[in-house]
Parts: sequence; structure tokens; C-alpha cells
Amino acid sequence: MLRRTLTNYHITAIAAALLAVMALALGSTAMFGAVMLAFLTVVGFGAAIPQLSLFGPFVCRGNVSRRCVALTFDDGPDARSTPALLDLLRERSVVAAFFCVGNRVATHPGLAARIVGEGHLLENHTYSHSKATNLFSVGRLQLELARTQTVIQQATGTAPLLYRPPMGLSNPRAFRVARSLGLTVVGWSARGLDTKITEPERIVARIERRLEPGAIILLHDGNIPAERLIVTVKMLLDRLRTLGYDVVRLDQLLA
Repeated sequence: MLRRTLTNYHITAIAAALLAVMALALGSTAMFGAVMLAFLTVVGFGAAIPQLSLFGPFVCRGNVSRRCVALTFDDGPDARSTPALLDLLRERSVVAAFFCVGNRVATHPGLAARIVGEGHLLENHTYSHSKATNLFSVGRLQLELARTQTVIQQATGTAPLLYRPPMGLSNPRAFRVARSLGLTVVGWSARGLDTKITEPERIVARIERRLEPGAIILLHDGNIPAERLIVTVKMLLDRLRTLGYDVVRLDQLLA
């Protein structure tokens, strides 16, 4: 049982504790301070970088045996941009995964139903998408995720199986709550920083530099101008085809 629950965070904490005890035994405050600083630095990077999987099994890449990738979109559904994106994906016969904010699903249940009805995945991205999510207690986080599970199931008839934390930030509580709800925590391996970069060419170029078989691509449909979103996704799909990548649904990539 211990092997199943021991995470990279636990290993790091144990190593830091042993080194700290050694420093105190040697009477070296400098060594003790260096150990504590290194530990806090590792924890900080682990909270912000999903690929490190510090606190639990953060899934950031899929099956690498085929030249396939998955498209994922965060922060919707957004009535200003998601319909146009769905139209494009239907035209290109592409299916994606949408990590949706619960209160937006509650506001646009018909749009959420359309996402699922057109063959896409609709997954959990918390209820409020608060910037303070990583500071939430277990109880508050449980409420956020469980409430989102409920509104998505009510809107679409299907409960999510995947969870992506807002901004990819994580801690031990995130994995504990996700596990209690039967959710797999998902990150990404290639993202375009499309909430900060506005030029579609730069967004696609950034994704391309990180492409590899099994890549999970992160873009956003929430709070992104529809015209820019469509140009970006068209450009990306064309580039993926040129590079010989097939786009599959996220659950198929993870199978």
C-alpha cells in the first residue's frame, strides 16, 4: 500500500527532512537553510509544472506508439467563441476534449450538450476557475469539483472522468480530491500560451516546437476572440497534417 501512495513529493520531503536533521546535528545553519530553500524551490516548481508530477500521477502525455496527438481546450464553454470552434472541428472531422468551467456550463447548458453531442469530451475544470484554487482546503476543492461534476452531468447526461486544475497548478489535495471522485488529473505537453500570445503564427510555432507522438495540446476557447481562435486552430490543423500527425480524442490517446 505504501508504494501506491508514495509520491515524488513524499520522497522529496523525506530526503529534505533527513538532510535537515543532518545539518542540525552538524550545527550547520547554512546547510539547514540551503536544504529548506531547495525544498521550497522544488515544491514551487512542482506546483506550477504539471510535467514534474511531484504530487501525484499528472497525465501529460498519451500513447507514443502512434503518430497521434490530442487537442484540448480550456475555460469554456464560451458563447462568443465555442460555437465557431465546434463548427470548424465538425468541418474538419476532428474531435477534441473541452475542460469546462462549471459555472459556465450552468450558464450555457445547451452549448455544453452540443459539445458532447458532437462527439467531444467535456471534462472538469473546477466550478469557479478561481486563481486561488491551489490554496483551497480539501473541503472547498471537493465542493468545486463535485459541483462541476453535477452540472456537467445534468447538462450532458455524462459525468467527467478527467480533471485539469486551473492554470495547471496542483498540490497533494488536488490529487486526493480527484481520486475520491474517480477523476484522472490531466495536464499537457504542448501549449501555445494563447491567453498571452495573440499572433496565431507564434502560437502554432510554439506548439510545434513541443510536438511529439502522444502530445496533449493545450489551447483555450474561453475568453479568446472567435476570429483569432479559428485562425489559430485552422493553422494548427493544417500544420499537424503536413507533419503527418493524426488528431484523436484524448481518451483514445490515453488508452
